[in-house]
Amino acid sequence: MSFETMHTLRKAPEVTPLFPELSVVMILRDAVTDDGLPVPAGARGTIVEVYADGEAYEVEFASPVAGTATILAEALAAA
Repeated sequence: MSFETMHTLRKAPEVTPLFPELSVVMILRDAVTDDGLPVPAGARGTIVEVYADGEAYEVEFASPVAGTATILAEALAAA
């Protein structure tokens, strides 16, 4: 098999998101839920959706407010 053929058939590397769905995370910056409620930095939530191969996440919070917010990966840490 030629180099050109191998290169053509090569699969692109799969991108693994930093946090898989159902991971518990802590937000590093204040955020706002989809309903407009403030969520303070340090709040913990659960990843319910992964966007753009892990560039952003939909996080569901139960405390101190109940709701979901879209958070960039750089604003999250493992809890």
